[in-house]
Amino acid sequence: MESGKTRTPLAIAIAAALGAGGLAGSQSLQPVEAASGGEWGLCPAFGPERPAYQPLAEGEPGKASADRAEYGTDGAVTLIGDAIVDEPGRRVRGERLIYRQGPEASVSAEGNLWLQTGDMAVQAERGELNLDTDAGRLERAHYWLESQHLSGVAETIVQDDRQHYRLGQATFSTCPAETRDWEFQAREVNLNRETGRGEAWHTTLRAGGVPVFYAPYLNFPIDDRRQSGLLYPTFGNSTEGGFEYAQPYYWNIAPNLDATLTPTLLTKRGLGLGGQVRWLHQFGSEDLGRDQLDFFYLPDDRVEGGSRWSLGLDSSGRVNPDLDYRVDINRVSDDQFFQDFSTNLEQSTTSHLRSDVRLNARPGGGWNLGLLAQRYQTINPDLSEYQYPYRIMPRLTASNRFGLGQWGEHVAPSLSVRADVTRFAHPSSERIVGDRAHAAIGLGQTFDDTWYRLRPQVTLDTTSYHLNDADPNTIDGNRAFDTSATRSVPISSIDGSLFFERAYGETGRYRALLEPRLYYLYVPYRDQSDIPLFDTGQPTLSYSQLFRPNRYSGGDRIADENALTYGLSWSLIDTQQGTVPLSLRVAQRYRFEDSETVLPPNFATPETHPSYREAGGSTVLAEVYSDVTQNWNGSFTAEYDTDRERVSRSQTRLGYRGEDNSVLNFSWFTREGINESDRDYRQGDVSFAWPLSRRWSMLGRVGYDFESEQVVQSLLGVGYESCCWSARLAFKRYIVRPDVGADLGDDAEYSNAVVFQVELKGLGGIGGNQFRDDILGFDP
Repeated sequence: MESGKTRTPLAIAIAAALGAGGLAGSQSLQPVEAASGGEWGLCPAFGPERPAYQPLAEGEPGKASADRAEYGTDGAVTLIGDAIVDEPGRRVRGERLIYRQGPEASVSAEGNLWLQTGDMAVQAERGELNLDTDAGRLERAHYWLESQHLSGVAETIVQDDRQHYRLGQATFSTCPAETRDWEFQAREVNLNRETGRGEAWHTTLRAGGVPVFYAPYLNFPIDDRRQSGLLYPTFGNSTEGGFEYAQPYYWNIAPNLDATLTPTLLTKRGLGLGGQVRWLHQFGSEDLGRDQLDFFYLPDDRVEGGSRWSLGLDSSGRVNPDLDYRVDINRVSDDQFFQDFSTNLEQSTTSHLRSDVRLNARPGGGWNLGLLAQRYQTINPDLSEYQYPYRIMPRLTASNRFGLGQWGEHVAPSLSVRADVTRFAHPSSERIVGDRAHAAIGLGQTFDDTWYRLRPQVTLDTTSYHLNDADPNTIDGNRAFDTSATRSVPISSIDGSLFFERAYGETGRYRALLEPRLYYLYVPYRDQSDIPLFDTGQPTLSYSQLFRPNRYSGGDRIADENALTYGLSWSLIDTQQGTVPLSLRVAQRYRFEDSETVLPPNFATPETHPSYREAGGSTVLAEVYSDVTQNWNGSFTAEYDTDRERVSRSQTRLGYRGEDNSVLNFSWFTREGINESDRDYRQGDVSFAWPLSRRWSMLGRVGYDFESEQVVQSLLGVGYESCCWSARLAFKRYIVRPDVGADLGDDAEYSNAVVFQVELKGLGGIGGNQFRDDILGFDP
């Protein structure tokens, strides 16, 4: 018997029903790994023993087989004894199948009925399916969906047509049938594939046989279309907020607009509302904009009194191919907000929140124009207003590069132009403010080939200031600043590199890359002591920093240099594994003359200033990285002060990633103070997630400041994993003082928190991603 039509299997009703599993409105069930390992490695073989099945390929004719067949006078064919009806994509198998031909062909079955697809298996006592309309009914059905590791039962499964399904007395879970640690039960489920929505009545979640959740009515998605609905809640507990419960609701407002609203209960502080709004919008026919608003609002804080809030806006877009923008706004209600509401050490010790607006334009002719406005909210109460950062209100920039044609067979040098005008403002009347205009014109030429690169360049850097007179009774007013200072500095450099490559191993598996590099820099000295510092500082030294023309950041200081930087980098690459067994970089700048340009305050004897650089070899910088094995990797960076003959700064990292989700991180940071008022820094950090057995694991992190002899942050917890669920519980303690780098003393203020997470495998987790944030590389 053959059938030339390919029809939708009734089993799709069961697959669609799995959408009822989550409370989530915007999240769909994700594919899982095979039961033999990975997420389901603790599970027994999935599903019962069932007949082997190899689906027919699309387009193949249908076929039927049985021990014997009986033909009725009405055209019905009864297949008896291991009866099978195969069509592409599905199989119906039973002890007795009745196939009725006619305008609406149908199959009815009794006795150990199996309906199978490539991913789904359904066993029922009896059933009937219209092969033309796909309407049908299964009774007392058990189903298994292998890709989701989901299974359950239903008293009845009714398919009205290809788009509408009804299930009665249905259950499902990812747990084995013999040990249902958790299970959803629903009295009635209706599914509409046309709208992508489902409805369930009287739904109960049972954990360990005990009802823990009940909903008289649920409306949920059954496909990947975004749908409004409840997301998984988060729980927590902290010293500052007490017990915390947050219940997010996802609102699918429009195809390009959605929001997540999160009512949050903190038992110590009250009821607040957090959320996130996302918006995609279009400029013209091609260019897009993206906006995201994050907020939290607590109308009445029971502890501090008054309202507490935070606001973050990230908006960016391209108005047209030649114009784009970026808006980044970050604000909080008060200095203590992060200390009271965040369990993240980095946030709770933040001193400044930056907000800025950027506009970039490309009007043509190779020009790039920019507009920047930037200000900070200082939330460190230990800083006086005088110590707040300057505001850029605003900055205009312009840059271009001009080719000067050909010199015979060679490309002529290129001319580069960079210019900016900045207005600096400050909230304190004690600080000097004003305008700075800067322009740099450079002439350079690049000669290169596969084995070398050489670039000589000369630049004229000019800067002028127009500053307001400071009050003579203030700190800045007592300093000898020139309100109309100007500075012109010629900068000459030549940068050269050689490239060597060699293959190792019989098949050339390993490739070694060697790059020696020389960089000569000459910048004459200019007295800049009468110029204030608006945006200038001394950045952390790096390998690339040694090959730049100015050791200072910003535009208020240009360091004089007559120096040669020599560096060497070497890397060994495993082309088969895609790893770097070893990478080394080392560089040093040798000064032929003292570099006298220093940062304020200006000492009576400049040679003793921390930023003064004497002639001779400077700090040696070394960087090492290694993928030691497929599981281990490490890095090391060190600055060696040749004058003081000591390591002035170092950073060591070592990480392990195991196949069983075992994670180990070790880091060690040191920095030597450059004078008596500058505190030495020595801090270590260890974090781990380590299996103790197949089911139990230990989680932890500790950060320790060896100078103040205090724990900066700590976390200790346990994790448990079963076949179909997992849970993690940890206690966390962290410093909430604004500046960890300060002398903490014995009265350092700590906050304590309880971190909790439960995951029903295949559906999602409750409790957020706190462990992923605290333990680098941990992916529960």
